[in-house]
Amino acid sequence: MLIFLDESFRENNSQSKPAPFGVLAGVSLRENSLTAVAQDIYQLKYKHLGADFARDGEIKGKELTKRYAFKLEANGIESKNLNLARDLVRYIRRKKIRVFGCVCFRPDMQAFKCQDLTALDRTYRYLFERIDVFMKIESPTEKAILVFDDRDHGTNANNATAITNFFLRSPDGLAMDSIIDTPFFAISQAQNVGLQLADFVTTIIGQRFEGFDLIEPLWKDLKPAIFSWQDPPGHWHSGLKVIRNPQK
Repeated sequence: MLIFLDESFRENNSQSKPAPFGVLAGVSLRENSLTAVAQDIYQLKYKHLGADFARDGEIKGKELTKRYAFKLEANGIESKNLNLARDLVRYIRRKKIRVFGCVCFRPDMQAFKCQDLTALDRTYRYLFERIDVFMKIESPTEKAILVFDDRDHGTNANNATAITNFFLRSPDGLAMDSIIDTPFFAISQAQNVGLQLADFVTTIIGQRFEGFDLIEPLWKDLKPAIFSWQDPPGHWHSGLKVIRNPQK
């Protein structure tokens, strides 16, 4: 199982003081489904934006759901970008592609950069806990491979070391044995459908938590795709962890 992950950095301006936050989120795709998913996404891109974009264009959430697209629709002008976004959300749900994520308002953790290579940031721990539960419930015979969107070399190297150390050297990490301990980093491009979908869902989650009201219909449609589970005592948990700023 491939878990594609992307990050986004935003501000919530609904309060008197802007609240910056980070989103680390993504999707699950089975390795043997990648070709079929890529072909399906190609057809959706072709349907709404034409052959050139379908072949060479990269899905970027910030382009599909920017304010200008909603303004066009408010003025009675059809938005091809928003129509594609709606089809993508429907596709994610129809194919039972699961969404995971962590939204972090704490200033000391929201950059998703591991400074201490021997102690993994809690943002990653919370995310990996959810992926591990998902794997053990829905794909108990498989292993999850983490594929992150490429950042700078230093960030990639530090995060990779901290993640591997966590899985190999800590009791909590060793218990998450459904996840392969070495993460991968990939460059998002037109042919990398996994990272494109990760970017797309990360954008919608980010816009929802920044207080962008117009994203609510898309958010409500996407929300059922977020992994959730019930523990033995009967409590439900979400695959999207929100870490609030304790000073708020």
